[in-house]
This record gives sequence, C-alpha cells and structure tokens, in this order.
Amino acid sequence: MRIATRIWDSGWGAILLTTYTILVVHLLAPHQLLVKPVALLPTILVMFIADRYNFQLIHFFAGGELQRSTEQVEQITDGNDFYESASEELQSRVDDLDRRAYQNNISVLAGALIAVTVPVVGFYLRGVIGVIVGLCLAVLAAQLLSRQSVQQLNTLAQNVSKPYTAKYENQ
Repeated sequence: MRIATRIWDSGWGAILLTTYTILVVHLLAPHQLLVKPVALLPTILVMFIADRYNFQLIHFFAGGELQRSTEQVEQITDGNDFYESASEELQSRVDDLDRRAYQNNISVLAGALIAVTVPVVGFYLRGVIGVIVGLCLAVLAAQLLSRQSVQQLNTLAQNVSKPYTAKYENQ
C-alpha cells in the first residue's frame, strides 16, 4: 500500500508509467501472476533516480533558467542561506516548488521511458503495424509527459526567486 501512495504522490508521470508497465506485463505474460509485480520496477527506478538526482535533473532540464534565478536569489540574500531563516510560509512555498520539480522530473523520465519502449513492445505484439502505432504513442508520450514537464521545470526555475523577492519587498 505504501508503494501505491508514493506512486500517487509522485504525479501523473509515475501513474501513467505504472499503468503502462502493468498493461505491457499483462499483454506479454497474461497468465503468469508472479510476473505482475515486476510492472512496478520501472516506476520505482524512475522515482529513485528522480529522488536521488533531483537537483542534477532540474539543472539539466532547466539549467539556464535555474542559473539566472539562483543568481538573483544570491543577490537578494547577499549570499546568505535565506531558506533557514525564512518564515514558515516562505519555506513551504519553496518546498512546494521542490515537490513540483520532483514530480516534473518523474514525468520527464517516465515520458522518455514510455517513448523509447512503446515501439519495441508494439513490434513484439503486432509487427510493423505495432511499430507504427507505437511511434504515434511515443510522440504522444514525449509531448504530453516529457516536453510539457520540461517547460514546467523551466517555469518553476524562473519562479524560484519570487518567494525571496516577495519577502524582501515586505521588509
């Protein structure tokens, strides 16, 4: 039950990846019940990578925007670690940005994994027609999960400095 809660809390990317892998495992091995839990492994792996390398992934996908926002925060705070001395409300806003960035990282990775594997699964199941359908689904997954999440990460990176600016404007 705890894994299901973690997947649900990780956003749509984790939910769609889990649904996709459960469907693929069911199509590839419909009568083997012992193989069904294997469907959770890709999602758990993506969640682990996103958790372990969250900052690096944000930097990779939103590097330029993140760099500009970080420099702006450093100018505003004079290089001090403002998060620790900030109000609870401001800390919760920054934590919310971190949580949303984590969910977007999972969506980017899940979309990429689905986009890469769906044509292969399509070929295995239906041959050339499966590849064509798989390529259409791959484009859809890349657009809906990966590309949109990268755009959201860039927006989040732009908004990193807003809580700090708001705090200093009120002083």
